[in-house]
Amino acid sequence: MESKTRKKSLIRSSLISTGGFFVAKLLGLVYTIPLASILASDAYLSYYGTAYRIYSYVLQVFTAGFPMVVATMIATYATLDDARTVLKVRKIALRFLAAMGAAGMLLMMLLSPLFGQLVAGDAQADVMRNVLLILSVAVFLVPMLSAYRGYCQGMDEMEEYAFSQTFEQFVRVGFLLGVSCLLVYGFHTDRVWALYASVSATSVAALAGLFQIARYTDTSRKRLEKQAAVQTGEQIGTKKLIRDFIILAVPYFTMALLGYIDDPINSILLPYGLNHSGYTPDQVNVVLSAVNYVGSKLIAIPMILAPGFTAALIPHITSMLAENNLRAVRRSVREVLSIVFYIALPVCVCIALYGRPLYYILYYTENLDLAASTIAWNALEGAAGTVLPVVTSMMMALRLRRAGLKSLAVYSLFKVVTVVPMVMWLGFPGAVISSAAGSLYVLFSNLREIARRYRVSFTALFHQLLFIVLGLLCMWGMTSLLNAAGLQADAGSKLICLVKLAVSGLLSMGTYLGVTWFFQIPQTVFGLRGRRHV
Repeated sequence: MESKTRKKSLIRSSLISTGGFFVAKLLGLVYTIPLASILASDAYLSYYGTAYRIYSYVLQVFTAGFPMVVATMIATYATLDDARTVLKVRKIALRFLAAMGAAGMLLMMLLSPLFGQLVAGDAQADVMRNVLLILSVAVFLVPMLSAYRGYCQGMDEMEEYAFSQTFEQFVRVGFLLGVSCLLVYGFHTDRVWALYASVSATSVAALAGLFQIARYTDTSRKRLEKQAAVQTGEQIGTKKLIRDFIILAVPYFTMALLGYIDDPINSILLPYGLNHSGYTPDQVNVVLSAVNYVGSKLIAIPMILAPGFTAALIPHITSMLAENNLRAVRRSVREVLSIVFYIALPVCVCIALYGRPLYYILYYTENLDLAASTIAWNALEGAAGTVLPVVTSMMMALRLRRAGLKSLAVYSLFKVVTVVPMVMWLGFPGAVISSAAGSLYVLFSNLREIARRYRVSFTALFHQLLFIVLGLLCMWGMTSLLNAAGLQADAGSKLICLVKLAVSGLLSMGTYLGVTWFFQIPQTVFGLRGRRHV
C-alpha cells in the first residue's frame, strides 16, 4: 500500500508540475505565431531567439541549480518536521539568489556589446546589444522567483509551483503581444521597437510572478512560524546552513554550467560555423531563426517533461534516501524514465515529420525548404534535451554527483571542440550529430553508474524502448501513406492545410498509441490495469 501511494504521489506531482510547464510552453509556442508577423524579419526573429539563448545560459549559470538545492534542503528538513530550519533555509535562499541575480545582470550588461558584435555584425550590433541590455533586468528578477519555486517544490506544493509558471507566462504573452501590436499597428513605429517591447515582457512577467508567489507562500510561512515558536530541541546554526547550502550548490552550479552548454554554442559557435560554411548570409539568418526562434519553441513541447519531472523527482528521492527506502528509489528511477521516453520520443518524431507544414502554416520564413530541414534535424536535439536533464538530475539527487558531472564535462568538451568543424563540413546537421554523439555517451554512462550503485535493472526499460521504436516506425509509415494520399499540408490555402495537418497528425499519433497499447506499454508505464507484455 505504501509503495502504491508513493508511486501515485510521485507521478501526480510530476504530472502537475509538467502540466504547469506545458501550459506555459504552449503559450510560448502560440505567441510566436503572431510575433513572427509583427516583427516580419528573419533577422529580428534571429536576434530575438539568439538573445534568449544567451539570456537563458546566463540565467542558468547564476541560478545554477540553486532552486534544486533549496528544494532538496527544504524537503529534508520538512521530512524531519524541523520548521525553524525550513524558515532559515527559505531566508538564505531568497537573499543568496537575489545577490546572484544582481551579479548576473551586471555581467550580461558588460558583455552585451561583445555579444552584439559577434551575433549581428557591424550593421545591427546596436540592436542586438540593446536587446541584451533589456533582458539583463530579468536576470536579476527571475532568480528570486526561482527561490520561491524551490521552496514550493521542497514543501511539495506542486499546484502553486505549476500555477506560478502559468501565471508568469500569461502576463508575459499578454504584455508582449499587446504592446508590440500597439507600437507597430497603433503608433506605426519601426518594428525594432516591437522587438524591444517583446524582450522587456520577461521582466514585467517576473515582477508579477514575484508578487503572486510571495503572497501565496505567506500562508505556509505563517504556519511554519507557529510551529517553530513551540519547537523544542537543538537549533541548526545559520552559518552551518549557509555552508551546507554553498557546498551542495557547487555541483549544481557545475551541472548548470555544463548541462546548458548548448545555449552559448547555438548563440555564438553555431553562427560562426554557419558563416564559414557553404551558407549565404540570408541562409544563415534562416537557419538561426529556425533553430533559436521557431525550433526552440517547438522542441520546448517535449522538453517540458525535464523540468516537470525533475521538480517532483528531487524532493521525492531526497525523502526516500532520508528514510533509506532504496526499493522505492529504484522503482521511482525506472518509472520516471519510462514515462519520459514514452511521451517525449513520439512528440519529437512528430516535430520532425510535420516541421514543414507547421512552418508553412504558422511561421514566417524566406526559405521554407531550408527552415523545414533545420526543424527536422533540431527535433533530435529536442529528444536529447528532454532525457538528459532528467538523467543528470537523477544523478544529483542520488548522490552520484561526481560521475554525473564527469560525463557532462566530457559532453561539453566534445561539443565545443567538434561543433564548428562539423558545421563547416556538414552544415547545421553537423551540429546535431555532434550533440547526439555526446548525448548517447552521457545517457549510457549515467545509467550504468545508477545500475551499479543502486542495483537498478533497466532490462524492462530497454524492452519497452523496443516497442516504443516499433510504434514510432509505424507512425512514420502512416505519415508517409497519408502524404502520398494527398494530405501533405505545405502548399495552397493555409486553412485547408491546417485541417489536413490536424487529420494527419491525429491518425499518425493514433497509430503510435494503438501499436504501443497492443503491446501493453502505456498500461505498464502508467500502472494501468491490463496484461503486461514487458
